[in-house]
Amino acid sequence: MDASSQLPNGDVKQNGDGEPLSKKIKTEDIKGDEGKGKAPGLPPLTKDQQEAVTKAKKYAMEQSIKSVLVKQTIAHQQQQMTNLQIAAQRQRALALMCRIYVGSIYYELREDTLKQAFSPFGPIKNIDLSWDPLTMKHKGYAFIEYEIPEAAQLALEQMNGVMLGGRNIKVGRPSNMPQAQPIVEQLTEEAKHHNRIYVSSVHPDLSADDIKSVFEAFGKIKSCELAPDAVTGKHKGYGFLEYEKPQSAQDAIASMNLFDLGGQYLRVGKAVTPPKHALNPQLQISSPAGPGGLPPAAAVAAAAATAKITALEAVASTAAVVSGVQPGVSTISSTSQVNMI
Repeated sequence: MDASSQLPNGDVKQNGDGEPLSKKIKTEDIKGDEGKGKAPGLPPLTKDQQEAVTKAKKYAMEQSIKSVLVKQTIAHQQQQMTNLQIAAQRQRALALMCRIYVGSIYYELREDTLKQAFSPFGPIKNIDLSWDPLTMKHKGYAFIEYEIPEAAQLALEQMNGVMLGGRNIKVGRPSNMPQAQPIVEQLTEEAKHHNRIYVSSVHPDLSADDIKSVFEAFGKIKSCELAPDAVTGKHKGYGFLEYEKPQSAQDAIASMNLFDLGGQYLRVGKAVTPPKHALNPQLQISSPAGPGGLPPAAAVAAAAATAKITALEAVASTAAVVSGVQPGVSTISSTSQVNMI
C-alpha cells in the first residue's frame, strides 16, 4: 500500500463511505462512451437538428459555388477587356502600317499623278495632299493610305528617291509611327514564322491558278490567294503566296519583282504581317458559354469542385488549429468531412 495513503499512526485514509482512498478507479469508469469511439459529453442529434445541419451544409455549398462562379465571371471579364485592348492596339498598328509619307513633290503634280505612280503596289484608300488655301497649291507633301500594310511597305522600299515630275521624291513613314513601333515589331516577328510573299499589280484576267503555276517554279506552294473584289467579281490585283521553305520565298522575291506578266510589271515583296487566321489567335471575345468559355453545366461543375477543394483546405486548417490548441481532443477525420460536404 502506498505510504501517502497512511496516517501517522499507521491507519489507512478513508473516504466518507469507509473505503480506502487508495482504491484504484477502473479505466472503464473514465472512458465511458469514449472507449466506444464516441466524443465524450456530446449527445446524439435529434431528427430536427440533423435536418437543420443538412440544410445548413447545402446552403453553405450553394453559397460557395456562387462565390466561385462570381470570381470566374470577373476573371473572364478582365481577360476579355485585356483581349479587347490588345486587339485595339494591333488594329491601330496595322492602320499606321498602311500609311506612308511622300515629300518633295513638285508643286504642279496633282493627286491623280500620285495615284498613278503608287497604285501598282496595291489598292489606295486615300491620298491626303496638303493644300495651301492662300496659294491654292499643295505644300509639297502628301500622305497615302493603302488597304494593306504590305502595299505601303513595298512602296516605301521601291519609291523612295524615284524621279517624279523632275524631283526625287522622299518616301517614309509618318511621324506618329514610333508610337506603335513595339506592336509593329511584334507583327513583323510573327510574320517571319510564315514563308509568305506579297504580289501586286496582277493583271485582272489572271487567276490564282495562273499565279501559282508561275511561282511554283521556286518551290512547293502551300497556298495562293488573290484578294476578291465584290464589285467586279474578279480580284483586286494583289494576293499572297506561302511557300513550304523560306528559301523558296526569297528566290521568288528576287526573281519575280518587276517581272512582266501579261503586260504588267509585278511588284513582289515579303509579307510584313501574319495571315489573318494567325493575326489574333488568342482572342475569344464573345461566347454564349459560361465563365472562361465553358458551357453553363461545366462551369457549375467546375465551381462545385473548386468549392469542395476550398472546403477541404478549410477543414484541414481548422483541424490543425484544434489539434495544436487542444492536444488529445479527438477530431473528425478529413475523409468524413469530405463525405459530409
